[in-house]
This record gives sequence, structure tokens and C-alpha cells, in this order.
Amino acid sequence: MKKILLILLSLFCFNQNILANSLSIFGGSYDYDDDNTSSLIGLNYHLTQNEFNIFNIIDINPVVGLFVTAKSASMLYSGFETNLGGDDIFLNLSSSAGLYSNGDGKDLGNALQFKSEINLFYSLSKTTRIGLGSHHISNAGISSVNPGTNNYYLIFNRSF
Repeated sequence: MKKILLILLSLFCFNQNILANSLSIFGGSYDYDDDNTSSLIGLNYHLTQNEFNIFNIIDINPVVGLFVTAKSASMLYSGFETNLGGDDIFLNLSSSAGLYSNGDGKDLGNALQFKSEINLFYSLSKTTRIGLGSHHISNAGISSVNPGTNNYYLIFNRSF
């Protein structure tokens, strides 16, 4: 347990950005902990050339993306992200807001939804990374219907 805590602590001591502008393709399970489980596939575009620094502590980058599920639920979103870690292994954290359509999938209460995301990346080269990620989608209580979804997926990221 101590080794795991030391590894996680060391990840947060260094700031590593996804290189240049990059595209992530991800696929996995949508709403894995509920009755409406289905598969999902999506894209994230990371705009790291537009990064800005907050209080000389953390770099924030814009991110835009979309996903679609096997039950025709979809979401188009935009937000901000940061990267924490070393050169080879790092965490990518993001928060976004977007428009959601439930299709034949889960009704999340309204079209406006918020997405919190955490991804763990491993660098295969200077321009290529693979990762494992998870995000939670919810309307943050702005609707009386707010079941939310929890999703996980594999990621392939490439800089260009």
C-alpha cells in the first residue's frame, strides 16, 4: 500500500502535458453500474497550444469532444483539462459541460450535462500514448431527474 501511495504522490509532483495538439479516440462501457449498460465510442481534441497558467501552479488546456453509445445516446462537450505526472505516466483531469441526447439510452433529466473525467496515460513515444479512463456525467441537480452515468474506456492518443 505504501508503494502505491508513493507512486501516486510522485505522479502529482511533476507536470506533464499531452504534447502539441492531439486527438484521443476512446471506447468502452457506458453506464456500467446500472441497467442501461451499453458500449460507447468517442473523440477528444486537446488544444494544448492554447494553454494558460493559473497562479503559476497549474496549466489548463481547452478540450472538446463527443461520444455516442450503442443505444444512440450522445454528448457534445467542451471544457478544460490539466495533466499531472511525469514523462512516461501521467494523469489527465478534465471538467466539461455539454449537450446530451438520450436517444434510446438513459434519460439524464435534460440536455445540459456536466462531465468529470480522469484518465491515466502511458507514453509509448513522444507522440503516442495509451490510457485507461473514466468519466461521470450528471446534470448537477439542475433537474429533478438526475440519475447520472459512470463510464470507463480504453484510450489511444496521438499528437500532431
